[in-house]
Amino acid sequence: MFKSKLSFKALGAAALLSIGTLAIPTSATAQTSLRAVLDNLQRDSNAMSAENQQRVARFEAERNQQAAIMAEAQAELATAEARGRALSAQFDENAARIGELQDELSVQAGDFGELLGQFRQAAGETMPVIAGSLANFHYTDRVEDLSAIAQASSLPTRADLDTLPKAILQEMIAQSEVTTFTAPVSNGGADGENAELELMRIGVFTAATTDGTRFVEVGDNGKLVAFASQPGGDYRGNMQRLIGAGEGQVVRAPVDPTKGDLFAIFGNTVSLGERLAQGGPVGFLIFWIILPIGVLLGLFKIVTLFLMGNSMRATAKRKQAGTGNPLARIFEAYENHKNDDIETLELKLDEQILRESPKIERFNDIVKVLAAVAPLLGLLGTVVGMIVVFTAITNYGTGDPKIMAGGISTALVTTVLGLVAAIPLLLLNAVGSSMARGNQQVLDEQAAGLVAERAERGNGVAA
Repeated sequence: MFKSKLSFKALGAAALLSIGTLAIPTSATAQTSLRAVLDNLQRDSNAMSAENQQRVARFEAERNQQAAIMAEAQAELATAEARGRALSAQFDENAARIGELQDELSVQAGDFGELLGQFRQAAGETMPVIAGSLANFHYTDRVEDLSAIAQASSLPTRADLDTLPKAILQEMIAQSEVTTFTAPVSNGGADGENAELELMRIGVFTAATTDGTRFVEVGDNGKLVAFASQPGGDYRGNMQRLIGAGEGQVVRAPVDPTKGDLFAIFGNTVSLGERLAQGGPVGFLIFWIILPIGVLLGLFKIVTLFLMGNSMRATAKRKQAGTGNPLARIFEAYENHKNDDIETLELKLDEQILRESPKIERFNDIVKVLAAVAPLLGLLGTVVGMIVVFTAITNYGTGDPKIMAGGISTALVTTVLGLVAAIPLLLLNAVGSSMARGNQQVLDEQAAGLVAERAERGNGVAA
């Protein structure tokens, strides 16, 4: 490469020299300039040759260094391959020796080997039972010990063989125990965090905090977890009585033979308030507006009619005119018109009875209307709930029943609420109407008696 550059420079100098020779006459000044050019060209050529030699020397040194590194790496590779072959041969030898020892062990173990297999199988089958037991959090490390025995490749010791029957005996004893212990509980804290709590255990079936407020179970992760929805009612009360019971005292205690499944179902049972809320706006209107108003009006009417009847019966005995009750006002009308002729007196008494009848029948029609409206509103809620159900089926299909549960609940609950409201309102209306007819009949009887008495006196005078 450097030689090519020198050749080009030489050709250029020769060309310039030729042009100068042709264009300018030869002279001493021209010869001096050409000599200077030649000297510069020579110096440049020498400098470039020296630089090229330095580069070649550096390249050769690096090549020799890389060759030495390669030779060292090849030597290490050969050493490693030799060691690998030696280790592979030793591994094969050890594997063959292990096979021989295992065969010898099988021969020497004889029936014990088969018994050991059954023992390990029993340990493996017992582990899930113990892991899902509430007693496992009281008698700890049993699962780990059984797991080590079930997975061990060596013959167990006598202590290892005793682990399985001890674990089973502890489980049997735990089934009859009522005791307290401390263990970590998921969702056991006030804000739902994990907490170390003191628990009371009834056998291997039921466990609750010692304040009796939260029941716990063994979760899918093998840890104690508090029920998301706690069972209430008698279960919590009986547990609190058991916790507060003295030595030798016999009390009823909640026991879940399914180890938590039944309590979870009881905890998820819908309460009365939640059931009423499922009725939606229609259910709210029926249960909280129509039913209370109807019941209050019906009871008010029954009480007023009862008091009115008692007052009228007392007035009927005394036959005293006044304004305290309808019959007294009938007597008042009679006293005002007793000197009139029979027809006029009868008309005046009928007029007074007609004035009193609306007061006696007041609110009965309202109760009757509310009793009729309540089931109609329940039917309306049923239709609305079925519309919600069909809308959910249209949008999401029938794969998940929970999607349709809201509409079904609305449909059924509103029907029930409508009947719940209508039945007592009908009864109240029947009682109120019967009492109103009784009071009305008293007025008619007393008015008729007054007219008859006045007629008899008139006939006697005429006679």
